[in-house]
Amino acid sequence: MIVTHATLALVLLALLAVVPVLSERAAREFCASDALQAKAVAGLANFADWLQRNQASGFIGEVGWPANRDRKKWNNLAETWYTAADRIGLPVTAWSAGSWPSEYPMVVYRSVPGMPGETIPGPQASVVQDHPSTDRYLRGVALAAGSFGAGDTNGAFGSGNPGRYGLDYGYDNLSTYHDLARHGVRLVRIAVNWERLQPVPFRGLAPIELQRVRRALDQAGKEHLKVILDLHGYGMFAEGGGRNSSVRHLLLGSPQLPTTALADFWRRTVTALDGTPGLVGYGLLNEPTYLAASGRDAALIWERASQQAVDAIRGTGSTAVLTVSGYLPMGPGAWGWMHPHAWIKDPLHRSAYESHAYFDSDGSGKYLASYGQELHLAQADHRGMCSSLMPLADRLLPS
Repeated sequence: MIVTHATLALVLLALLAVVPVLSERAAREFCASDALQAKAVAGLANFADWLQRNQASGFIGEVGWPANRDRKKWNNLAETWYTAADRIGLPVTAWSAGSWPSEYPMVVYRSVPGMPGETIPGPQASVVQDHPSTDRYLRGVALAAGSFGAGDTNGAFGSGNPGRYGLDYGYDNLSTYHDLARHGVRLVRIAVNWERLQPVPFRGLAPIELQRVRRALDQAGKEHLKVILDLHGYGMFAEGGGRNSSVRHLLLGSPQLPTTALADFWRRTVTALDGTPGLVGYGLLNEPTYLAASGRDAALIWERASQQAVDAIRGTGSTAVLTVSGYLPMGPGAWGWMHPHAWIKDPLHRSAYESHAYFDSDGSGKYLASYGQELHLAQADHRGMCSSLMPLADRLLPS
């Protein structure tokens, strides 16, 4: 074949056109070291792809891994996962920090009993600290003590038996926030409980509990921490309890607890707390699980309830960021199964869809199996070691 100068020029132009595409594709490619890591990264890629298609913002409200057996392998997986989250540009709060029992294996910073403000970094802390906040996204930890002793662990819990503050549950203090800030934490997701803050749906907030929450927010703000206030329930309201009263469980979306009850809770709470220094956002409901239906019908209940809550909050004049969980399964890898399309209509466009990431096969965060067992399961159902990761353009939760 005779190659003329004109032909050569055309070939070179074609190559120059292809090279940027190949370079862009290579830049998107992210490869893991084993199948379990690859599965976790593929989950993030799925979540980011859904966000891109829907022109939506995202937030990982919980990511957790154990510090007992196989801790080095779990830490290596988490390191890979966080690097992928960096590439995408996702804000993240790790699960968890605070006054957990000594045997609980997923504590990034553990509060020391009898030593206020003293926190001990767990093995996970090195990973979290290696992936700090940037001008694109905030990073930090979840503080769950405000939800301790509630219905998920205590069958006698209810609005009439909310537990003893300082013994069964509590909120962290100024010295703890100071210590977390010293470790590089910039974002905290502080859990509150519906039954404690509003003992009767559609009625007023409990003044003493509201004062406790406000004090916690004030103290976090003094340490320049940004706070997302997380309504840490699962869609079920425990009514009653205590003396001469049995507990009655009301499911969100039922006649006993209509979806407008959640909107009412947030209207009252935001009116009381909005503008508190450090408070940047509200998590509408942690892992809405126990609703008045199942499957897609439950997802539709949640879509209605969350939209009503957004409308109620915006009706107060609040401009805070609103984080919206999905109905189960809500892990990054399953995101979109129950919600094919974004559903929140926020006039301020300041809402983020919230997913939770746990690396065990059922996504429960219980980590009952060893790393090797989980790896074997991942090898059986996941193919491919690389995923394509696209950076998100938004900066909804910047530092």
